[in-house]
Amino acid sequence: MDAPDLLTVNWPSFLFALLVDSLLVWVPAASVFFLAPGHQLPLAAGTVLAAVAANWTLYVRGTTLGTYLGGFRIRTRTGQAPGRTYGLILSLFTFASVPAIAVLIAITFAPGNEASGPLGSPASYPLFGERTRRRRFLQAADDCWERST
Repeated sequence: MDAPDLLTVNWPSFLFALLVDSLLVWVPAASVFFLAPGHQLPLAAGTVLAAVAANWTLYVRGTTLGTYLGGFRIRTRTGQAPGRTYGLILSLFTFASVPAIAVLIAITFAPGNEASGPLGSPASYPLFGERTRRRRFLQAADDCWERST
């Protein structure tokens, strides 16, 4: 099944959304080390788990703070919200965003990989971003990405 016509979200917008959602996980956890020196590890672990759980519930619906600021919502090929399984995978990406992006890029650019284009064929992706509005500061990055692919 082909992707719906409304899908115009490029990698810069997706990476921006992933970065915002990752900051919502790690900034509160890092701030615990400065604000509560007596109970750093339990509070930081609890904050990370609470933030990942909150991201999971938001990703199940397809809209998080990062996707809202990026001007899109996440949908499956059939136009539905991602659901619990994809929501869990996406929330774990926000938990381990830097290693996840590194693995994604390593797989894409591995020698002998049959990826068509810089990050593979979008027709093979299980999830898509449905643009809800244009964001000026991300539009320039999206336009540059489209010209380079």
